[in-house]
Amino acid sequence: MKKILLLTLLIYTTLSATTELKEGKYSWYTGGSAAYLTITKEKGERYHVKGDCYYGVSRKYGPNMGNLDFTATLKNSKIVYKEKVLDDDEPYVFTLTVNKDGSFDVTSKGISPFGHNASFYGHFTSADLPSFPCSKASGFIEHAICDNVKIARLDRSMAQNYARYKSAFFSQKNKEALATELKKEQHTWIKGRNACEHKDNYKSCLIASYEKRIGKLKNRFEVFWEYK
Repeated sequence: MKKILLLTLLIYTTLSATTELKEGKYSWYTGGSAAYLTITKEKGERYHVKGDCYYGVSRKYGPNMGNLDFTATLKNSKIVYKEKVLDDDEPYVFTLTVNKDGSFDVTSKGISPFGHNASFYGHFTSADLPSFPCSKASGFIEHAICDNVKIARLDRSMAQNYARYKSAFFSQKNKEALATELKKEQHTWIKGRNACEHKDNYKSCLIASYEKRIGKLKNRFEVFWEYK
C-alpha cells in the first residue's frame, strides 16, 4: 500500500512540476522580424514580462511594432496573458511555455493589439547565448564563444545585424548576387575571426573582430537605405 502511495505521489509530482523560468533577456530574430522580452521574477510564481516585437526591420521607412507589459503567474510551466482589444471580438491570448533547457516558446491567438504582422510568436532563447547552440559547438573558437558571455552576446548581435542587412536585399533586382557576395564576405570574416585561436590574447582578438564586423554591417544597412 505504501509503495502504491509513493508511486502515485511521484507521478503526481512529476506531472505537476513547473519548469523554472529564469530572469533575464530573451529574443528571437529572422531577417525581417524580431522580438525581445525581459523576464523579472516577483513574489512566488509571479513574473513580470515586458518587451517589444517588430515586423519589417529591414524596410526603408521602419518596422511595424508592438509591445507588452504585464505580470502573470507561472503554472505548469506556462504563463497565460489575455487582453481584450475589441469588445465584439475574442481576446488576444499570449501563452509562454518554458522548455527544459531554459528557453521558451510563445504562441498567440485572437485579435493582436500590435502593428500589422508584428508578433511575439516564436522560440525565445537567452540574450546571453550566441547565435548557435552551444551543445553543438565544435573547435576552439566556438567553445571560447560559449564560455564567455560578452563574446556570446557579440556573436548574437553580429548574427542579428547580418540577417537584417541581408533581408534588405528583398527589393533589389540583383538580390541573389548581393546575397552571394555577402555570404562570401562572411566566410572570409569567419576565417579571420578563427585565426584569433593562435593569439595569446584570443579573447581580446575575438571581441575586436566582432565589434568591427558588427559596426560594418550596421553601417552597410544604414547606407543601403540612404536617399540618392
